[in-house]
Amino acid sequence: MTQSDPQAASKARDPVLLKRILSALILAPVALACVIAGGQAFSIFIAAFSAAMAWEWIRMSDATARPRAFATATGTAVGAALLAAQGTPVWAAFWILAGSVGVFMDRRPRGGATISLLGVLYVAASTALLVAMRSQPETGLISVLYLLAVVWSADTFAYVAGTWLGGPKLLPVASPNKTWSGLVAGLIFGVAGGTLLAVSFELGAGHAALVALPIALAAVLGDLVMSLAKRRFGVKDAGSVIPGHGGVLDRVDALMLATLVAGGLMLMAPQVWPVGTL
Repeated sequence: MTQSDPQAASKARDPVLLKRILSALILAPVALACVIAGGQAFSIFIAAFSAAMAWEWIRMSDATARPRAFATATGTAVGAALLAAQGTPVWAAFWILAGSVGVFMDRRPRGGATISLLGVLYVAASTALLVAMRSQPETGLISVLYLLAVVWSADTFAYVAGTWLGGPKLLPVASPNKTWSGLVAGLIFGVAGGTLLAVSFELGAGHAALVALPIALAAVLGDLVMSLAKRRFGVKDAGSVIPGHGGVLDRVDALMLATLVAGGLMLMAPQVWPVGTL
């Protein structure tokens, strides 16, 4: 490979870059259409994704999982999303707790029960919060668009900087591709993305930028958390359904933790959230 061969150079840095771009060009418009539509379209879209995420977690973390384990995990995630869409957070929380305990009890005889519980809890809570956020009649759309602007910007530019700029590794034990340059780029562009979205809706730029910082950090760390989990389970990807990315968990890992942080801010410090409250 020579310096005059940019295509070969790009493949050397990321052999699945083209697949990643094509997948994004297909998935992003579909996701945005469902976000804008809201209502049942968004709830069903998230419920379907949550089922795939829960299934992937069980498959990845429990090589001897029985059909009951998959059914309990996916049912917990889907039910949580649909209950959140109905505006019943208490029942959604109860459903998540009961389902997670069910997953724990099923896995307990085989060992590793805590891992299964935490994974299903993580999936169900993050998807339920995202649906609850969008379900707000006056502020739901802007809140979710703001969250996506931060997360997609942070995740994209953390990946680009880590792949193309390189530099010192962030946490080699989790992933050899995560770098400090990627973390810094993710924070900068995550804040910028959230701020631009806020300005476009005539919201306070300074306030939006301040809130975007912890969300952008959560997005970058969410990617790292999933990398740690996959390393622990000895797998490269959580699945293979999305070309260039792997599984659904591989694609939305940044959004999961960021949603929990954003939802936590809306619930515990509603005056801080730049758009509205849950």
